[in-house]
Amino acid sequence: MFRFFPLLVLALVLGAVAYKLLVLKVVVAEGFTALLYRQGRFVRVLTPGAHRVPRPGRSTQQVDMRQRYFTVPGQDVLSQDQVGLKLSLTVRFAVAEPEPALHRVQNFTDALYQAVQLALREEVGRHPLEELAAGRLDLGQRMRERVAAEVRAFGLSVVAVDVKDVMLPADLRRAFSESLKAKKEAQAMLEKARGESAALRNLANAARLVEQHPSLLDLRMLQTLGGASTTPGNTFVLGMGAELAPRARKRPAPSGAPVPSPEEDEPGST
Repeated sequence: MFRFFPLLVLALVLGAVAYKLLVLKVVVAEGFTALLYRQGRFVRVLTPGAHRVPRPGRSTQQVDMRQRYFTVPGQDVLSQDQVGLKLSLTVRFAVAEPEPALHRVQNFTDALYQAVQLALREEVGRHPLEELAAGRLDLGQRMRERVAAEVRAFGLSVVAVDVKDVMLPADLRRAFSESLKAKKEAQAMLEKARGESAALRNLANAARLVEQHPSLLDLRMLQTLGGASTTPGNTFVLGMGAELAPRARKRPAPSGAPVPSPEEDEPGST
């Protein structure tokens, strides 16, 4: 039995070598897929995990299926009213179907870049500058719908298209700034006029109430005194009617003038 042991070991070694030569082990990481080819022809898609396939004539190519970003730098475009703009975009996309992404276009990233450029020029050319600058046009959403429909043919999924910067010529920037400043100043003047009108209406209403109820002035005076009494150092001088004021002392008569008798000064004297 022992004399056959070296032969058994040799057979196992030869079997392991033959397995290595005839079987290809492919490990696909999470977030990726692999395309399996036989003699250069596509066979099937390998999902994440370990796969063993016959080695002769087989090859694989992995594709990143995760979302990725790329930036479209400043593009010079013309609006509907022939005003030059410079816009930059950010595109978020992912490979939805790896087989058409690798087989239908030479480079799917370059194809997506070209699609975004053309869509940007056409969408901006359909709208005047005022709509683009005022933000009334959702340019990113419109472009996402347009680009997503076009790149779906070669296996890409566009998640979002965001407009990063909109750069205007210097003279237009000054014009927009002056227009915005004028609008804000007009709004401030309008609010001030409204406040003055409201104050005048309140004063007119108060005057009518005082005219109808004169005692309101006394109540207002008492309210003012009550509020001021808590602050030290305030002095108020109040005038009184003639019926409450003490009788003023008589000034001395000038020289040569007759002096009235005490009886004349007493009340009830005749």
